[in-house]
Amino acid sequence: MKIVKVARIFSLLALMATLFMTSCKDDAVKPTLKSSVTANDLLAPTATAYVLTVENASNTLETFKWTATNFGFNAAVTYKLQIDKSTGDFTSPIELASVSNGKLEAAIKVSDMNEKLLGLGLNPEEAASIKLRVTSTISDKIATVISSVKTITVTPYATSFPPIYGMGAALNGWGPWPDAAVEVQSPSFKKYETIAKFTNGQAFRFFAQADWGPVSYNYPFFTSVSSLFENANDGDSNLKFIGTTGFYKVEVDLKAKTVLMTAVDEPVMYMTGAGTGGWDKPGTGASVKMTFVKPGVFVADANFVVGAFRFFAQADWGPTSYNYPYFTTVDAKFENANDGDKNLQFKGSPGPYKITVDINKKTVVVGDLPKPVLYMTGAGIGGWDKPGTGVSINMTYISAGVYEATANFVNNETFRFFPQADWSPSYNFTYFTTVDPLFVNANDDDTNFRYVGVSGSKTINVNLNTKVVSVK
Repeated sequence: MKIVKVARIFSLLALMATLFMTSCKDDAVKPTLKSSVTANDLLAPTATAYVLTVENASNTLETFKWTATNFGFNAAVTYKLQIDKSTGDFTSPIELASVSNGKLEAAIKVSDMNEKLLGLGLNPEEAASIKLRVTSTISDKIATVISSVKTITVTPYATSFPPIYGMGAALNGWGPWPDAAVEVQSPSFKKYETIAKFTNGQAFRFFAQADWGPVSYNYPFFTSVSSLFENANDGDSNLKFIGTTGFYKVEVDLKAKTVLMTAVDEPVMYMTGAGTGGWDKPGTGASVKMTFVKPGVFVADANFVVGAFRFFAQADWGPTSYNYPYFTTVDAKFENANDGDKNLQFKGSPGPYKITVDINKKTVVVGDLPKPVLYMTGAGIGGWDKPGTGVSINMTYISAGVYEATANFVNNETFRFFPQADWSPSYNFTYFTTVDPLFVNANDDDTNFRYVGVSGSKTINVNLNTKVVSVK
């Protein structure tokens, strides 16, 4: 027994010496094995072509098998199953499996093979040839034996489905990116759909990215297009929408090169409750109609006060509404009202906010908005300077629609209110229903306010909601 062990030790030392001498000559050259080493052989798989599908992702695609490598002595061998493109030379192979303890096979799941194929750079739903081999090692510093190479054809499936985008006057206008873009979501590989408002007589185009280039799809790209479109013949051969202005479901198949259109009702979402102004029936009164962004996603700029509210998917109390427990992620400015309907309770600082609700992801996100402004300008307060400049007065925001300012008013002179640092739009005397008697209708071309009191300092309060102008 001792003699056998000594013989094995000497055999191993001889092999190591041979490899060491070879590697000393050129580290970039693989070691030359002794003639006593018998290389393993990758056996032919059960098929030559494999089409992978997401439906079979958990199944075994193939159990790859190989023969053992004989190093001339008993050794703990690690076998690695590797793949490369048909044009590759295994300089940077991708490893499918690594086994040891005498195991001479590896069962590869469909999902695992698919992941490796996509990592290799293969295109989904396109057949491609790949090479397979098995390497055998007993130590990284001692030996690597490489098997014969087998070639198979594989067709991977897609695992991610990025959207495409619609851009143009038929939708939200020709820019800017990304604000004006309409996202067309992808439910499966190279298939896309969304709901959007289309404008009659206007053109647009599909883009593969949220930018003007490099890839876009115009009318001639498609082989079958809905009769609601025609070639715009505008230099870019965009798609011109010739249907009735309204909301449509658009379905795009870039593989079949088709575009389908179906008229649909406008997707709606309302907020109503004390937290947004009052428990008016959705679609009436103080309820807030949100803006449709894409299926399931709505935004609104709204003024919130401490109180409860709920989302409603129609201009009515039912059948569909969304309360606090429906969502999985809700902004910290809201909590469960724990009332009978478990509404959302606003608990933040009252004021204007941008709110985004995503019914698909079950999220409610809130962002701060700049407080609205109201300017006074005119000879009645010092001069007709452009709102936001000169002697014009930026009134103090009190609450939603309510502003206040102290100003020196000039007897018998005129002025007007402006909700932005510009001339249009504006609020003149006739907009309001109740006005302090210190002001009258100037009856000029703009029906401005005319101050008829004694010149001097006054504190004026403007309520755009109740349409009241009062003086303290």
